[in-house]
Parts: sequence; C-alpha cells; structure tokens
Amino acid sequence: MRYGIIDIGSNSVRLLVSEELDRIYKKINTTGLGRGLAVTGELREENMRITAKAVEEFYLEAKNEGCGEVYVFATEAVRSAKNRNTFVAMLNGKGIDVDIVESKNEAKLGFFGAYTEGRVCVMDIGGASTELAAGGIKGPEYAVSMPVGLVRIFDNCGEDIQKIHSYVDKIIQGYGVLPQFDEILSIGGTASTYVAIAENMRIYDPAKVDMYKLTKNKVEEITSYIHSLSSEERLHINGLEPKRRDVIVGGGILLSSLMEYLGKDYVIVRESDNQEGYLKYKKGLVRFE
Repeated sequence: MRYGIIDIGSNSVRLLVSEELDRIYKKINTTGLGRGLAVTGELREENMRITAKAVEEFYLEAKNEGCGEVYVFATEAVRSAKNRNTFVAMLNGKGIDVDIVESKNEAKLGFFGAYTEGRVCVMDIGGASTELAAGGIKGPEYAVSMPVGLVRIFDNCGEDIQKIHSYVDKIIQGYGVLPQFDEILSIGGTASTYVAIAENMRIYDPAKVDMYKLTKNKVEEITSYIHSLSSEERLHINGLEPKRRDVIVGGGILLSSLMEYLGKDYVIVRESDNQEGYLKYKKGLVRFE
C-alpha cells in the first residue's frame, strides 16, 4: 500500500510518499507558520492561510499519487499556539484531519525514523522546538523536547551572535543528563541545509545527504560565513534555500552548541526522520510507552 505523510512544522510543510516503508520521494514547502509565535504566542493569520494551502496541495498530490492513506501531523508551532484551534479548523474545513503530536512523542518519532543500530542520540532541530532522544535497539530511553528552534531564535534574538549564544546555552541546559550513546544522528532542515552548503549543492541530493558526517568545525565555519553576508548576498549560496536565509544562523549556532553540550564533534545526518517514524507508528510497528 502507498502512504502519504504530511508534517506541519514551524517553518516548513513536508510531504513523504512511501510504498509501505520504502520512500518514493519527499517534498518541502517553506511556509514560515511559526514566524512571530515567540513574540505573540499566536500564529499569524497570513501564515496559517499559506500553510493550510500548502497542506491541502500536498494532500491532493498524495491522493493523486495513489496513496490509500494520507496522515497529517503537526508539531510545536501548532501545539503551543494559543489560536491553534483556528488553524486546525482551517484544515478541517478542507476535509483534512490533523494529529497534534505531544512534545515527548515528537522526540520519539524522530528516533523511530532515524535509528539504524547501536546506541545513538537523535537530534531534531526544528523551527520552534528541538528534540533529543537517546537509546538503542529497544527504542528511546530518553526523549525530551525543548522550545528552542531556528525561528524562535530569530524572533527572540535576530542575528545578534552574543544574544543567540546566551539564549541557546540557557535553554539547552534543560535537557539534563542523557543516557550513554556513541553517535548523534541529526535530522531536520538545519543539518541537511548545512550539508547542502558544505557540498555546494545546486540541486539537493538526498542520497548524498543521508549518513553524511558533518563536523562541528564545518558548521561553525559555514555559520560565520553566512553571518558575514547580507540577506541579498545569501541568495547566491548553493544549498541555502532562500526562505531559510534569515533564520539559518541561529539554527547553525544551536546545532554546534548541542554538539558541544553532548560532547561530540560531529553528527551523522539522516534523511529518514519523524515522517518515517510517524508511518511506523500508524502501522503499529512502534508505540509510545
């Protein structure tokens, strides 16, 4: 059976089309749903409208691709917004049901999707939250979501490097002590964007991104370079999606700060993420404890 999985994130809407558990393709539309959320606590009307339209288009595409089931789930931006019911009603009005995933379960979904073998920590940097989940073959033993992501960082700090470091360092202390693990698997658009930039990708190549070893030094080098450029100049960076150019610096600092917090100097970037995890969950292959 063919499935469609739509992830409504704080910065982007993503579509996965899969034949059983075998990915056929993924697509992304950066809609900025969570822009301004950290300031007002609410989703902006225009952002909700644009995002709802993107979800509807992906939903219809999945159906046209022969998906017998199309699942839609939302994460931190919708979860934490005071007016989330307004956005959910927009989707319901289009005949689309949405599952608002709890924070700890969001962390587990990322683990279920990215896990390969051994003892790992799965890091998922999003627009409004970042999840860490650690464990092994039996599943995550630790799963925590904190309200820090590249859009929240931008809303709170702009691109003031000192403010970003102070803001990020304070929040990530909330992760506490994690169980032992050997490697970090990093999922989400921030890590994959840094790989695309590092490899000068004119066209995004998921096969090249998956299992890529991204070092802390390379992340810091790229972040410094991007920060030195104007918003207009950043349009010429291969691998940097134009709609991410004004929020990526905070995402890069968060990525390198988490590597330092976790005591590792590199991450392994994965293409399989919470979308694959959600499909496994809906098929009953994994469950939340």
